Amino acid sequence: MAGADSVRVAKNTGYLFLRMILVLIVGLYTSRVVLRALGFTDFGIYNVVGSVVVFFGFLRLALTNATYRYIVYALGTGDTTGLRRTYSMAINCHVILAAALLVILEAIGIPVVRSGLNIPPERLPAAMWAYQFSILTFVFSILQTPFNSNVIAHEKMNFYALVSIVEVLLKLGLAFIVASTGFDKLIMYAMLLTASAVIVFLFYVVYCKIRFKDCVFEFYWDGKLVKEFASYSGWSLLVNAADVSITQLISIFFNLFLGVIANAALGIANQVIGQLNSFMGTFTQAFDPQIIKSYASGRKDYFINLIYSTSKITFLLMLFICLPLAANIDFVLRIWLGDYPPDAPVFIKAIIVYVLIDSFQSPLWQAVHATGKLKVHQILMFCVKILAIPAMFFALKLGADGATALLIWAAVNLVSAVVRTIYMKTLIGLDLKKYLKEVVLIISFVAVIAVPTAFLLSNWLGSNLKSFLVSSTAAVLIVGGLTYFVALNSKEREILASLPVIGRVLKFVTR
Repeated sequence: MAGADSVRVAKNTGYLFLRMILVLIVGLYTSRVVLRALGFTDFGIYNVVGSVVVFFGFLRLALTNATYRYIVYALGTGDTTGLRRTYSMAINCHVILAAALLVILEAIGIPVVRSGLNIPPERLPAAMWAYQFSILTFVFSILQTPFNSNVIAHEKMNFYALVSIVEVLLKLGLAFIVASTGFDKLIMYAMLLTASAVIVFLFYVVYCKIRFKDCVFEFYWDGKLVKEFASYSGWSLLVNAADVSITQLISIFFNLFLGVIANAALGIANQVIGQLNSFMGTFTQAFDPQIIKSYASGRKDYFINLIYSTSKITFLLMLFICLPLAANIDFVLRIWLGDYPPDAPVFIKAIIVYVLIDSFQSPLWQAVHATGKLKVHQILMFCVKILAIPAMFFALKLGADGATALLIWAAVNLVSAVVRTIYMKTLIGLDLKKYLKEVVLIISFVAVIAVPTAFLLSNWLGSNLKSFLVSSTAAVLIVGGLTYFVALNSKEREILASLPVIGRVLKFVTR
């Protein structure tokens, strides 16, 4: 990596790493409070009702990808006029999208919630209120997107980390309010989540207005730019539609075939996975702008080397966190929640497999967005990923359990990873042999040694504090040692050592 860019990535990763620790701790505790306040049934209802709203999230994600890519690309080329116009049109397009989805969700979603979901009749009125507040929360998340993209594109990760911490503290506060209220807890929870979304939205709007003088909103309309957004978003829409549809249909399939308690278990699994994805975002958001900017500025060697390094490091960091959790998930859930739905541990393990596959692919799909040539990639990914929907449906219909359905989802994701990697040779000139040697074989080597060791120790010692400490320590030492001394080259070790927190630990260990 180039020196100044490496320092910037390291500094931003430090901010995001601290954010991740605080968000993880507070977020998991908040989930415990919310689950106890709502109970399994209402917690499951909120998750399945929310899935109807988020089902349409693929439209937002498609436009989000276009917004982020065009803002970062304009920054990379130094086009100040194009930057202002892109930012202004992004806000206009998100306002239009929010209004359109508000109408669609009111027209289509209400009948689905009333008669299409497996909700106890006595809780239907509360579920309808929760649905309305979920729509409002979703609308504000759409309106926030261009401001959020602007902050990340400018690599102001200190502010992003600060707002994330404020957001999670707001959710902790509302969890305690819900726990102590005499009002219907499901309705109160949904209403307060909307209030939290409004506050976070205002933080981003005010900061962007004050901080970014090169990127301000103007009353401006450019039909040509709208067409570019639409074309880019249209192809991005394919994979986003598949991903969001699968995620939300899993919740609906579980509701239809396995019941509300399975939705509660899936909701807990999604809470855990959400925190893990937040950790993955901690690193990827630090290097994503650099991937796009390096491509825009024509630094091909830096662009390719960044993909190799970040693919490997992202997976190993995720394994570092995921392995102790997966090996001791029963003990962690018992300490965290006390009582929990019986399927939650196996659901979490299955989804962790999916997340680990995603982790080393993240730099590759960001490279696709950097090129702007989405058509072939998106068609390939859509054709593979969409196969998960009928596969999971028929598996559940034939009597398979929830964990099997989730593992089918992970297997399809692995196939899509293989297809994407092969295609990247054509798109960006990726050296497949070098990628296999420097990324895939190395991360597989670490995983093959570390995973069995952690699980064998955990199974041998049982589900208790001793097992957690011993197996987690073993996992951390094996993954950490193999990563630093075997997996990373000298330049990558320098990058890791430059991180504010990790660097100090490495200096202490290796001196």
